[in-house]
Parts: sequence; C-alpha cells; structure tokens
Amino acid sequence: MSAILDKAEITIIGGGTAGWITAAFLQTQLPQKLNRAVQITLIEASDIPTVGVGEATIPSLRTTLAACGIPEHIFLKECDATFKHGIEFINWRQSPDTNPGESYFHPFGEPLQVAGHNPAWQWSQLPLNRRGAFAELFSVQPEIAKLGRAPKSLKDKPYDGALSYAYHLDAGKLAQFLKERFRSLGVRHIIDKVEDVKRDGDDIEHVVLSSGQKLTSDLFIDCTGFAARLINSDKGNKFNDKSDVLFVDRAVTTRIAHNGIDDINGYTKCTAQSAGWIWDIALQERRGVGHVYSSKYVTDETAREELAAYIGRPASELETRKLDMRIGYHQSQWRGNSIAVGLSSGFLEPLESTGIYLIEMANWAMIELLPRFFSGVKIQSKYDQIMSHHYENIVDFLKLHYCLSERRDTPFWTDNCDPDTIPDTLKNYLENWKNSVPGPYDFDRSIQCFSANNYQFVLYGMGWAGHDVPSDLPQATHMME
Repeated sequence: MSAILDKAEITIIGGGTAGWITAAFLQTQLPQKLNRAVQITLIEASDIPTVGVGEATIPSLRTTLAACGIPEHIFLKECDATFKHGIEFINWRQSPDTNPGESYFHPFGEPLQVAGHNPAWQWSQLPLNRRGAFAELFSVQPEIAKLGRAPKSLKDKPYDGALSYAYHLDAGKLAQFLKERFRSLGVRHIIDKVEDVKRDGDDIEHVVLSSGQKLTSDLFIDCTGFAARLINSDKGNKFNDKSDVLFVDRAVTTRIAHNGIDDINGYTKCTAQSAGWIWDIALQERRGVGHVYSSKYVTDETAREELAAYIGRPASELETRKLDMRIGYHQSQWRGNSIAVGLSSGFLEPLESTGIYLIEMANWAMIELLPRFFSGVKIQSKYDQIMSHHYENIVDFLKLHYCLSERRDTPFWTDNCDPDTIPDTLKNYLENWKNSVPGPYDFDRSIQCFSANNYQFVLYGMGWAGHDVPSDLPQATHMME
C-alpha cells in the first residue's frame, strides 16, 4: 500500500444492518478523517428488502445515527422505531412455579446519587430486611417506562432528552432506509455475488464476482454474516467459541399485531423460559417476539410451543422463522486489508441488545485507526484487542444474568450456575464484591458496553446480597430515608 492515495477505495461485501450502517458511517465520517476522497462500494447478492424482526438497541445508537447526519424524526418514522428505557427481566431469579411474575428492571442511565455516595454502597449498608428494589430506589426510569411515558419531550433536541434512551426498531426497514439514503449520497451499490476470494497471505488480492468481474480494493469489509466469506475465507481464522459459557444457540421469531399506541411500552420484556428466554418489543405498527434457547436442553418444537404459550395462541397459527446462532467471535477481526463487521465478526445472544452496538463499535474503532492504516501503519493487532475486549466485556455481563439465578427447575438453569461455566474474570468480580460493591475502578476502559452502573442494576436485581450489616447504623439508614 502506498503512503499517499488520491482516493481510498473501500469495498463492503454484504448488505443488511451491518453493511449499510458501515457504508453510512464511513461515507459520512471517513473523508474528513483521511483528508482525501473516499469511494465506498457495497456488494450484496440481492436488492430485495429482508423481512425485519424487531430489534432492540442501546443508547450508543443515538450518537452513531447523529454522526451519520440522520435526522432523528426521520429515522423514527422510516424504521418503525419506538423509544426504549431499558429491560425488564421476568422470572430470571425465581421460576414461575415459585414466584410467578417475579421481575427486576435494568434501566439506562446512571443510578441517582444521594449525599454524593455510590448508590450501591448506600444500599448495601442497609440491613437485608430494609433493602428495597434497587432500580426503583435509584432510577426514575422503571416507573416512567411502566407508565408508558417517553424519555424526552417534543422540545428536546434531536438525540437528546431528560433521560437516557435507546430504540426498538425494524432491522429490515433500517437497512432499507440506509440503503436508499446513502446510495443517493455517493455509495456505489452492486447487486452481485462473490464467487471466490483470492488471498496473498493475510491480504485479499481481489474478489471474483458471479459476473466474472475481478474487484480489487484498498480495504475490504466483511459483512457476509456467519459465513465470514472474507475474514475466514481460508478457514485459518481461529474462532473463540463461547458456547460453554453462554448456552443459547437458536431462536424462533414471529411478528404479531398490537392494538395501537396503548400497547407500545417503552422497554424490552425478557421472560425466562425452561431453556432460554423470550423477548417482546413493541414497534409502532406491531410487536416483535422471539424465543432464544439452547438446542442442547430443549427441542425446536418445544421452544416453538413455549413461544406460542407466551403469546397465547396455538403454535399452528404462528408464522415463525428459525435462526441458528454461533456463539463467540473470530480471533482476528482485521486481517491484512480485510475487516469483519457484524455476524462475520462474531455473535453473542441479544439479551442486552448488543448486536448493533458491536457494529457501531467496529465502525468507531475503524474511523480512528483507518488513517494510520492508509499511511502504512500496521494497526491490525490493536483493532483486534479493542474488539476482543468488547466481546469479553459483554460475555461476562450476559453470564451474570444466568449464574446468579436461584432457579434449579431445569438442567439449563442448574448448569448455568456451575462454576466451571463462569469466566474467571466474572468470578473475580463476584469474589471482590462479597464485601464491597461494583465501582468505576473495576472497569478501567473508557469505552466499553457494561461497567459498574450496569452491574449494580443486574447484581441487585438478581438478589445479590453481598454482606449483611448490623441493624444499628443510623447514618447509613438516614441517608436512604
């Protein structure tokens, strides 16, 4: 690669959410970063819109959409999007036979502080019999969400509000919206299939299309899904399998009508099942519902029946789609002149809505490192470290939801609490927090998905008691009153 290029040629293989977010972001942000023209080309096998399932996101998407220059009101309209305050977890701590409807809330935003103290520390200083629900004590969002109120008013600026928020959206409509918008803004769009990938070590020399065209590029971005056609074309890229930690590997999804605005709640519902969980999100025109489960512990038919029972309809009446999921991530995320984004990079179950987040983080890392790459610096290992940290941070947090459960009603829940399935990093956290609380120094990266605030909401929502304290602590008790 030459040190100076007149124009940077970047080719994205694959469309969908990953491909079109990447095309939109790089088209908007990269020219000013590189100080030269950039040509983005996206190649996908079909121009037919995909059938989108409802997808939940986290607040980072607001920053990414703003960086792409997309007006928030247009995004909301075009993508059937609604606001999201957080997630309600139902029957994760105890089974429905033991405590029907038991739940806790993981809201966005930081816990409220009282008298300048860490809220978790204040809460932990109370005797066990005086500790109320942590999220309801230290966040207004559970109540606002349950009342069906928005996190912002019409007077608030785009992508800003009184409360932190994310979105529920139609992933298929998002990809189509980005496609139409950014084709008109200069992204070159080719409908064709990649038939072959010619490598020279880690670098890709060219790709061969069905039309016979050989396409070269300064950089290739792999958005080919689980196939990972570029990043693992030679089958030499190690896959870090996480299925021994996170057991779910399949999903069955459906779409159902709702009864209008009164049925649109501002949060995701995650209801635990015998060997997995069901998500339930409301878009503007419908609900997206899906059952994520482990094929080791439950059959496809049983999973579909559990989904039908949740919805309250016979399984025979549901139009469903089954998805297979490979849990983990590739060791090399950036090989030579190719980068994996989206499912080609890896996949972790959508329990905390991190699928689009990982696409975003790949793009934000690229935008910082690509100027170095185009000037001849080898930055692949740095990028791999960044993405590996994102994945491992998410793995630990997802496992937290399972390993603290009191459920022992099925082998799935029993095995999830087996210490051999808990990552050492998470074990160390839990050991440290037996007589302490999660704090900022436990999480020393400035950019990561989950940190002390998130751990506090889930730890104490799942019933983590830490240590008991004597009942005669008037100062700590007074601060909570």
